[in-house]
Amino acid sequence: MTFLNKPPINQSDSRQPVVWVVDSAYTGEMNARIGVAERLGYRYEVIPLPNGHAKAYQRQLWSRCPSAHNDGCRIPLIILSGTGEDTVCEIADLRALFLDRLLNVYLASILPDEPHPRLFDYDLIASPQLAGANVVTTLGVPHKVTQHSLKQAFAEHSAFFSELPRPVIGLLVGGNTRYCLGFDESYARSLARRVSQIVTSVRGFVIVSNSRRTPADALATLLREIAHLDYLFVDWQHSDDMLYQALLAHCDLFITTGDSLSMCSEVSFTGKPLLVDLQDNTTEIYHRQIIGKLLDHGAARLLSDRFDPWTYVPPDPTGAVAEAIKVRLSEG
Repeated sequence: MTFLNKPPINQSDSRQPVVWVVDSAYTGEMNARIGVAERLGYRYEVIPLPNGHAKAYQRQLWSRCPSAHNDGCRIPLIILSGTGEDTVCEIADLRALFLDRLLNVYLASILPDEPHPRLFDYDLIASPQLAGANVVTTLGVPHKVTQHSLKQAFAEHSAFFSELPRPVIGLLVGGNTRYCLGFDESYARSLARRVSQIVTSVRGFVIVSNSRRTPADALATLLREIAHLDYLFVDWQHSDDMLYQALLAHCDLFITTGDSLSMCSEVSFTGKPLLVDLQDNTTEIYHRQIIGKLLDHGAARLLSDRFDPWTYVPPDPTGAVAEAIKVRLSEG
């Protein structure tokens, strides 16, 4: 079993909570877990997913962190898992191993209409869809972006962005999801027309960034259709996280596709105007419901053929979850 990202907890850390982040192949889910872990401010480690052998997995976790089950010192163990891979039962079963020292936290992005029954065995659930006891109802989903990281990215890439004409519009495009495959060339042409109207009306410069889910043919069509605009394309495969955060820090206005809760949540955290495209053929109903709450809050508006500036109080779902965890820790 390989443990990633952070060095093992040692004796000098023995009075601090132990934080374990369950690994995930889904970028947004992993960023949510790491974002909460970093916001907590405790030392954390990324641990592997359950491997299908529950007893062996538990033995390995037990031997990994003796401070978490030291009879002479009740050190809290915080486990951050969530949607993505189906690990609800295996992680919930860790309660029997670590007993009342465990604070089991589930970070949900999208949940089905009937959540897994074991979900309510967790000590804390963070969800933009649920409400009730032991639930933090978030506005958007947690992410890794912080005010500090935005300032750092702003400074790191200020020379590049200072040369661009203003305003700079960030066009952040996602793609197809598991249950929605409408992000095709026809949609790309339609999106390009609406984007062109906004950009032309404000006489702006466009920076386009894609994601791992963006179909190559649709992306090529989009770029071809906006070729008459002043634009720059930033390929996610050849850029680092700091450049993406520099986009968030430097752009004046954002246009996003509604298939990515992470992008919408990250942009709204900046407090900058966000126009979201929520077409039925490219977004799932859950995306429309969750982003609809950002619309209600005033953190976003639907993409149309015009843009009027506005302001709002930026939501901070990551901070809300971290604060709820600390409250639970203080309650013993």
